[in-house]
Parts: sequence; C-alpha cells; structure tokens
Amino acid sequence: MNKLLELSEKVSTYAAWVSGGVLFATSILIAVEVTLRKVFAISMGGADEISSYALAMACTWSFGFALFRKAHIRIDVLYIRLPQPVRFALDILSLVFFALYMVILTYYGYIVLYTSIIKDSTANTPLHTPLWIPQSLWFVGLVAFTITIFLILTGTIYNLLKKNFQAASALSGASTLEEDIEEEGGPTETVLPENGGQK
Repeated sequence: MNKLLELSEKVSTYAAWVSGGVLFATSILIAVEVTLRKVFAISMGGADEISSYALAMACTWSFGFALFRKAHIRIDVLYIRLPQPVRFALDILSLVFFALYMVILTYYGYIVLYTSIIKDSTANTPLHTPLWIPQSLWFVGLVAFTITIFLILTGTIYNLLKKNFQAASALSGASTLEEDIEEEGGPTETVLPENGGQK
C-alpha cells in the first residue's frame, strides 16, 4: 500500500512539474502576443485559446500534488482541538466526500469528452481545435486525481488498522503550524542571544 502511495506521489510531482512548465510556456506565448499587438499591431492568433486549455490541464494535473502537500484549503480552528480519534474520523469523512465529488465530476467530464469525440466537435475559433485533444488532457488529470484520493483514503484506513497513527496523520491529517513553517523554508524555532542580548 505504501509503495503505491509513494508511486502516486512521484507521478503527482512529475505532473505538477509538467503543469508548471506548460504554464510558463503559455506565459511566454502571451507575452509575445501582447508585444506583437502593441508594437507591430499584428497578432499570432490563438494565444488566449491555448492559454485556457493550458490552465484547465495544469489545474487537474496539479490537484494530486496539492493533496499530497496538503495545499487544499482546510478550516482547522476546531479540528486541532479535537481528540485524535475524532480527527481521524473527520479526515476519513472529508476524503470520502472529496472522492464522491470527484467521481461525479469525472463522470460528467467523461460525458463531455465522449460527446466531443462522437460529434467531432471543434472550437469556434480561428484555430478550429478538435476539442477532444484538450479535453482528453483535462480528463486524464481528473481521473488521476480521483485515483489519488482513493489511494490516500485507503492508505489512511490501512495505517489506522495497523495502528500506525503517525503515518495516517501524515497522510491525511491537517498540517501543523510547524509543518507549514518548515514547508515554507522558514525557521522552526527562535534562538535568543546569550544574556537576553545585553552586554
């Protein structure tokens, strides 16, 4: 189970890097487009369309990485004050609802993709992009993220049954303040000078 989680985390990390590269390339394309319009009054055409496809793909491809890094928004004011068994129950419940939401979203994403394929739909733009191409990349991200949620949910339950509470908390629990500081690369403790800073 843990090996599957490690593999999933590696795939999510690589997907996040690819997504970042795609967004970076898109930003260069937009900069070139703006410069051409401003300076030469010409346009390459399609930069806005390509950027929208890139954003949709990059988002779904990065969701799994964000989940492993606990970057999704969580309200933990009450959570951190609850007993550990209650926190684990809430972690599992949140993952169950998250998985349910993503299954529904992925199902309708499949319907959108399937419809575009059978109707041979193209974008109503100068590029006339076959919609199944960007939609396929977007859909792959949805599927990968859904699988990631189920793996984390299964891994959490597995570690709880093995009484490995630390691993279960590290996998699905809310990050602590110390972990957030460490993630940002900041200091984890305050070091005072000797004698209170007095000479």
